[in-house]
Amino acid sequence: MQGVFSGQQLSCNSSVAAFKAAPSSSAAGRQAVQVVAQKRVQKKQQVILVRDVPGLGSEGSLKTVPVGYWRNYLQPQGLAAFADAGILERIRQQREAEERARLEEKAKAQAMATALATIGKFVVKKKVGENDAIFGSVTAQELVDAIRMQTGRELDRKAVTLPEIKTLGTYDASIKLHAEVTGFFKVVVQKDTGN
Repeated sequence: MQGVFSGQQLSCNSSVAAFKAAPSSSAAGRQAVQVVAQKRVQKKQQVILVRDVPGLGSEGSLKTVPVGYWRNYLQPQGLAAFADAGILERIRQQREAEERARLEEKAKAQAMATALATIGKFVVKKKVGENDAIFGSVTAQELVDAIRMQTGRELDRKAVTLPEIKTLGTYDASIKLHAEVTGFFKVVVQKDTGN
């Protein structure tokens, strides 16, 4: 079957030959298909939380989450960011800086505890009535003022643990300088002779 289309002659016999199947050969002509396994699919993803996520963590924390949770919820909602090497390095440096600051604060607190123990006692003068009973009691603020007079350092009066003092004498007291450091010293209550 031949036809002419705008001056060109077309032949149908050649196109039919192209679709004929190649002759099949015996088992010797077959080739084995070798499947190359790809890299194992990653099932977890490290992310940094941009905002607080209930049940997962607070803002700025580094979390390992399933890839689907990251792809379908955290990323579209803008709750987390992909943790790449630069961000992980920055977080590591920030944690090291926080640890150094925490250790410096603890060292300062230990130095102050040593200073309080070295000084040993702080004198508070109170007006006295009958039987060496003082008017009122010795307050934490009075003790903090006495410490500031001798050491030059301001301490928090709320951190002072003081027994109830109603008479003249020597009493044991302590102050919480740090979560792990407590300073111990004595409080000497003396009669105030001045007017």
